[in-house]
Amino acid sequence: MKHNGYEYLLSSIYYQGGSTNQGMNDLVYQKMQNEYGNLNHQPAHANINGGYAFKKSFLVVRNYVQQAIKDGMKNLRLKMKVADVTKLTYIVAMLNREFFDKKSLDLIIASANSVFSQYNLKN
Repeated sequence: MKHNGYEYLLSSIYYQGGSTNQGMNDLVYQKMQNEYGNLNHQPAHANINGGYAFKKSFLVVRNYVQQAIKDGMKNLRLKMKVADVTKLTYIVAMLNREFFDKKSLDLIIASANSVFSQYNLKN
């Protein structure tokens, strides 16, 4: 998944007439993606430091995604269907777990985007 899904999610939730949220720019996601790519190209002994860098940037992205979903649910609480609230609540709970899998995070972002896209958010 490209970082566009990440940027789309955050811009959908935090759109304020052109202003952006601190974590919305795709550089945060791009940094995590680059560090993820570096994990596979480093010797085994170098993965310790590279793994730490990836985990650190992954946590930043994961926290931004989690907070965006919570804020989106809060902003749309009166408009959302019960099934969508349940799905997003489950996604938030998944983000609370201790995991460092970029592919899983990308799937979570795509799932959240599919729910929020039904509500014609401005981005």
